[in-house]
Amino acid sequence: MGLKEVLTQLNNLKATGIIQDYAICGGYAAMFYDIPMATYDLDVLVVLPTENDYHRLYEYFRSQGAKIENVYIFIEDMPVQFLPNYISPLFNSAIEEANTVDFQSVSSKFVSIEYLIALYLTAFRKKDRVRVQNLLKKANKNLLVDIIRRFDNDEHKLYERYKRVLADA
Repeated sequence: MGLKEVLTQLNNLKATGIIQDYAICGGYAAMFYDIPMATYDLDVLVVLPTENDYHRLYEYFRSQGAKIENVYIFIEDMPVQFLPNYISPLFNSAIEEANTVDFQSVSSKFVSIEYLIALYLTAFRKKDRVRVQNLLKKANKNLLVDIIRRFDNDEHKLYERYKRVLADA
């Protein structure tokens, strides 16, 4: 079992209304854009009907007998971390503007390179800075700066982080 089956499950969650929409982000999205990297889990941004529905998501998988460890729900033996849209307006926009693609005949959404960079700038761990440097080679810099400026704030300091990554490159 692999990514195709997990994407099918995500589409089923959307069809049943447990989630309203989703987009793949993190390492799998980077790999989708031909940036080689190792990743442990599948990160999924999700739009939920209400904040309370985050627990409903876990209850659904618990009722299906899925293994749950810490923040991970194991779907087809793949650890999946669901990141709800109410955490950040950046998440909502990344989902809304995600690219719809067919992966092994399963339609799915992956965040764009520019949003993926903005998400990595938000987390800003050492491995995220390296990923940003690799993704920048394929990014539309004007669109990226627009996204950074729209979602920058004192907490994340996205533009400042972006300039640091550029200086380190």
